[in-house]
Amino acid sequence: PLVVMITTAGTVRECIFDNMYELACDLADGKKKDDTFLPILYEIDSRDEWTNPQMWIKANPGLGAIKQYKTLAAFVERAKNNPADLPGVLCKDFNYRENDNSVWLSYDQIKNDAVFDMSEVYNTYAIGGCDLSATTDLTAATLLIRKPDDKTVYVLQHYFLPQARVEHLEEKNTNEAPYRLWADRGLLTICDGNRVTFSDVTAWFCQMRDEHKIDAFKVGYDRALAGYWVEEMKSNGFTMEPVAQGPFTWSQPMREMGAAFADKIVNYNKNPILIWCLSNTAVKKSGVNNIQPVKITDKRRIDGAVSLLNAWVIYVKYYDDFMYNVG
Repeated sequence: PLVVMITTAGTVRECIFDNMYELACDLADGKKKDDTFLPILYEIDSRDEWTNPQMWIKANPGLGAIKQYKTLAAFVERAKNNPADLPGVLCKDFNYRENDNSVWLSYDQIKNDAVFDMSEVYNTYAIGGCDLSATTDLTAATLLIRKPDDKTVYVLQHYFLPQARVEHLEEKNTNEAPYRLWADRGLLTICDGNRVTFSDVTAWFCQMRDEHKIDAFKVGYDRALAGYWVEEMKSNGFTMEPVAQGPFTWSQPMREMGAAFADKIVNYNKNPILIWCLSNTAVKKSGVNNIQPVKITDKRRIDGAVSLLNAWVIYVKYYDDFMYNVG
């Protein structure tokens, strides 16, 4: 049997499209081999090319026949004048992956192909961050790592979700996220019952310290939700630092974190859950200069972004002391 699949790019990240697209690119580039899969990709090579008429043919091989040049030119001109139209034009007319127009960071800013091995962050200093779930939501644990004479910010994360939540989503046949796949890859722990077991979070921080010698300088957490977990972490030797969840605390660290992503100095090991969370994160403004992260829709999850932001708050607050320890 022959299956022909045709699609344009979209604005939802780390879904079935991204998985198939990455496979298609690997096959086209010769990185993988599968004689049953023939990838044909028509797309612009960089985001900047959407304003260059000479590049449009790359994503539109039927330009002049199937799609008229003047029609595409009108779409481009409209997107130039109205940024809200740009994601649609990039995805549907130029097959370039983009995020929703309300998101905090563009896909280009988030995307970073750099990876690292655990041996490269062995015996290092880090700042921890955590976003604990109040009920059945995703919980995210973060280690923000720096190394001497290296401007890169290395990010390790692990996620936790209750078994009951996974089963509920499967029963409803929702495609919220590929949680089972992420669990199989070792990126997510599915906890028994209907709540995240916070002791599992503690165990992850302990494992990173004991097995990989990643010493957490401080661990930032949401003081409103931590409960007994803080005392459990303290009893295991961690220094805990509460982080008020709001624009007064988050604004400057969020700007600095966004700039670091844009500058491609954040190496998060291509963690697909963090990519998904960042792609789901919009910005809520208050006052003149205050900002904070919010979900683009209620069904999306931003816990990984908030966990990293909590760590970044501590990173900014204690930067000199932390970097002195780093060396």
